[in-house]
Amino acid sequence: MSIGILYESKEWSSYYLEKCISDMGLTARLIDMQGEIDEGELLSYKLIANRMPGSAGFRGHQKSLDRTPAVIELLKNNGVPMINTYETHFYETSKELSTKTLAARGFPVPAVYCVCHPAQMAENTEIEYPCIVKPDCGGRTNCTFIVGSRKELGEIMKNVPNIKFIAEEYIVPELGFLTRVEVIGRSCRSVLKKGIAENGLAAYHLGSVFEAYPEVGAKVKNSAVDIMDMLKIEAGSMDIIENNSGFYVIDINSVSNASEDNIETFKFDLIKETAEYIVGKYKKLCL
Repeated sequence: MSIGILYESKEWSSYYLEKCISDMGLTARLIDMQGEIDEGELLSYKLIANRMPGSAGFRGHQKSLDRTPAVIELLKNNGVPMINTYETHFYETSKELSTKTLAARGFPVPAVYCVCHPAQMAENTEIEYPCIVKPDCGGRTNCTFIVGSRKELGEIMKNVPNIKFIAEEYIVPELGFLTRVEVIGRSCRSVLKKGIAENGLAAYHLGSVFEAYPEVGAKVKNSAVDIMDMLKIEAGSMDIIENNSGFYVIDINSVSNASEDNIETFKFDLIKETAEYIVGKYKKLCL
């Protein structure tokens, strides 16, 4: 066998990734992390592509997330290469880890006030307001809130899952959008503006409008590549808030996704480009 793809949901683009790789003449097989896993088969692949997003738990697929570290350890111990590399899954599944890692390396990020479960979050006296509160392991703005006061935070925390949340400094998007940067193979491949929705957040499913952003500054693009290189993310994305004082990295994704609408609108097929990178790496391994 050649390339295995770890995945957990039909909602994501792993099926299309498999097709793109197959169209390029290689064999790829989806490995459903919700189902049974044959370790012998897993170790027979020449290359593994990890498509396990931090938001899996919000689709009822917590089992997939829980077993991924053991699968990664098995692959690592047996020398099976993986895209993204072994460490990157843990940046995908912990906003605390990714934010504090970037801060330690001098990259601009929001301040982290605390990381804890809802009951402790509501009682915390060190949080400054307004703040943004979201799951430490999550995505797609699930259970994400801009909070204006301690009282408001207490009410919100009564109605969320009992999982770890992170409270961060709220950075005002003064330009009216977030900057989404896609990086593949140490190359900045796409930059988009993500419009701010009515609730102050930015996401496709919230009605955010995406626009091409060709005029983005070189500093943002170069920093995005440097950050992904430092985190060893070979194919992923980040969200950045630019304002009059500079820019801040507010989210890191080692599993990127693209809607068909975006592909058609911007003439950029993120998944196909990712497949090309995976195929290129596979061929280098076989030399």
